Amino acid sequence: MTPDTTKPGALAILRTLIVVTLVSVLIWIVAEGESVSRERVETNVRLVDGEAGLVIRPLDPTQWTGRMVVALEGSTTEVSNLRDRLREAILFRPGDPGVPTEPGRHELDLAAILRQSRLFEGTGVSLTSVEPETVGVMIDSVSWQNMDVRVEVPDAASASSPVADPRRVRVQVPSLLADRFEGLQALTARLSADQISRLEVGRRNVIEDVPLELPPDIASHPFVKLDPDRVNVTVTLESRQDSVTLPNVPVQIRGPAFESEKWIVTVNPEDHLIENVTVTGPSELIDQIRSGRLTIFATVVLTLDDRDARVTQKEATFSDLPTPLTFDAPNAIVRLSIRPVDGVGTP
Repeated sequence: MTPDTTKPGALAILRTLIVVTLVSVLIWIVAEGESVSRERVETNVRLVDGEAGLVIRPLDPTQWTGRMVVALEGSTTEVSNLRDRLREAILFRPGDPGVPTEPGRHELDLAAILRQSRLFEGTGVSLTSVEPETVGVMIDSVSWQNMDVRVEVPDAASASSPVADPRRVRVQVPSLLADRFEGLQALTARLSADQISRLEVGRRNVIEDVPLELPPDIASHPFVKLDPDRVNVTVTLESRQDSVTLPNVPVQIRGPAFESEKWIVTVNPEDHLIENVTVTGPSELIDQIRSGRLTIFATVVLTLDDRDARVTQKEATFSDLPTPLTFDAPNAIVRLSIRPVDGVGTP
């Protein structure tokens, strides 16, 4: 009997085909990995503060979003690996290669910084372009200072010793503004008229979260920070101020009683009333004026010297005694004439 060799031969052929196929696939994989690939990849850049108080911010935050598109060229494998790493944000710090540390304005070359970064180190991938190409930044060195807090109460209120809590806060001062802070004695916690209007007179009141104020040119600087930026204010309101404008205030003449029968004083008809008198003072007194319980007069006080000099005009006053009220009028001059009573001789 002749031996059957067909089956072993078929198996050998099958083995050969499998080996050839596997080798071909491996060769294709290696060749594909070594082939040149070009890709545009979107990534994000974050500007972060460095060590030793170095800080960095974009010059125009409205134009800088951190979004960046990079064009890569290299082996397919390396480009793919780098693309995966670019999915995470790239951090730029002052002092990193290509990022200066000197205070001031700088234009960062984004491509140059990326090429020097560890991200591209040893990859063999070329960075052919970056969009945008540059970003303008401000870099500075900052330090912290302690400053007192001063509480300001509106003119329309009388308060005793308002106190801020805390009384001192920390301020981050950039070196480029150090000279402006030299003359700054304290930060201001300013109470608004609306806040005062809600307080009880005679009681200890606490106003929470009063914002601290800095001069506008300092407050707008991106490197200036307050810690905390708000304080609580404890204040006892002694009185609440208010004001009212009286359209007309009647004029009255006052002089020595023993001379009143000897002289006739005539006020110019146009000056019988003082117009638009603004009265400011404690709210309870202003309420009495509004209701008519308290009447305001404009008084022309004539002395003996005024009589002898026959003055033709004099300024009216609204009170010649100490008062918590203040008065303001566009014109308080009263025109008048003084003459002796008929039959009464002059000295």
